[in-house]
Amino acid sequence: MESTIKTSYIILGGLLLLSSCAQEDSPAVRTDGSDRRIVFHTALPELTTKAKEIATELPYFLMTAFDESDVKLISGDTLKGYFYNKRIEKIDGSNTYQTDECQWPAQGQESDILHFFAYYPALGPGATLVNATAVGENNTIEAIGYNIKDFSVASDVAEQVDFVTAYAKGSMAENLFSGISLNFRHQLSRIEVKAKGAHKSCDIQIAGVRIANAGMKGDFVFPTSADADEVWSGTTKGIAEYIFHDGDPIVKVGPDAVSIMGKKIGEDTDNCAMLIPSTYSGWDYSGDSGNENEGMYMSVLLRVLDKTPGGNNKQQYPYPDNSQSLNAPNISTVYLAVNKTNDIVTRRVYKSGESFFSDEACTQSYTIPEEEEVRAFGWASLPITGEWESGYTYTYTLDYTSGVGVHGPEVTGETSPKAGDPIIGDRVGVSVAVSNWQSGSTTDETVPGS
Repeated sequence: MESTIKTSYIILGGLLLLSSCAQEDSPAVRTDGSDRRIVFHTALPELTTKAKEIATELPYFLMTAFDESDVKLISGDTLKGYFYNKRIEKIDGSNTYQTDECQWPAQGQESDILHFFAYYPALGPGATLVNATAVGENNTIEAIGYNIKDFSVASDVAEQVDFVTAYAKGSMAENLFSGISLNFRHQLSRIEVKAKGAHKSCDIQIAGVRIANAGMKGDFVFPTSADADEVWSGTTKGIAEYIFHDGDPIVKVGPDAVSIMGKKIGEDTDNCAMLIPSTYSGWDYSGDSGNENEGMYMSVLLRVLDKTPGGNNKQQYPYPDNSQSLNAPNISTVYLAVNKTNDIVTRRVYKSGESFFSDEACTQSYTIPEEEEVRAFGWASLPITGEWESGYTYTYTLDYTSGVGVHGPEVTGETSPKAGDPIIGDRVGVSVAVSNWQSGSTTDETVPGS
């Protein structure tokens, strides 16, 4: 089944002003010429994280700068920053930011042009801000730019956060009183997943989602002009997933599209993934079932019950252990303790033999309370493609009217089921809504189902 990409709603707000225009219109933020601290003020679109909401005004940002009039090299072609990776705090009750550590150059250098590179939030483990490099032509030194090496996003969708950056330049002569305007831009792609569809012969319950072989780690290169595009390179693929846990309601698939990425973080905002922009080809499950080419695919953690006459609501997937001609133990199964009254997950549990445990090592026995039941869920996959750009939201809606997907490439061996084999029924339909906070433009293209 094929669907067409369409724009459904705009997630992120308005056009960004160019840095130069913003600085020209900036109001005076200082009247005392003896105070040489650099003052910054910000503009940014709506920020989004999964674990909690963040106000549209940043609490702080990290700032690095170099002085193009006084370029110094540390060694070889590595540039010595005017200041490096300083934390700039927001001044209470205002939209301005400053620190005593970041001041304009000394007297006599009021016209020196400083280049500013800002980002938020602080970098996670393993990521580093790399000093700019410089090249010489005709006995001059020109800065090339800064970059963040080994930037990574968390594997747990709920822990992934927005990443915004800004670039500007200015001098004390021009900007002492007006300050420096920083127009922040989103640098990740935001991915939402929803499900809908009333299958004629089965009920489908969902308790998680996984996006495999998408960008999880890479190097980010800052621009050196206000209108230049930022660049991601050296992208490493990985798996981002969210498995429902304490407090998440099990999703029962019906005619209306609903999020399958966990509990809401706001009145209208569900969990979503924040991943590195790139162009991704989909998993070719018919020609490359083992996915040697590392195509992108999505897996949904689901439970299928038989609703046909005489089916008695029996579990069809994950396959019961006594299923004929099926290698049921070859299928990875996730067990969740669920409140029988309201279908809310209370915890994840683990099975060994006929007993359940509260830890993955199966050392802490778990006694199932009377108000709970343990439900088994299995992964069902479908290939997806993506031409993800920074600052865009991509909302994938999965239609389970005719089927539930195929077995993923992690299912190995020649015994049925094999990777790429259908689980139940026909293909899953896929449609994608694309929202752009800069222009609201729409691109039409087709997206394969599974």
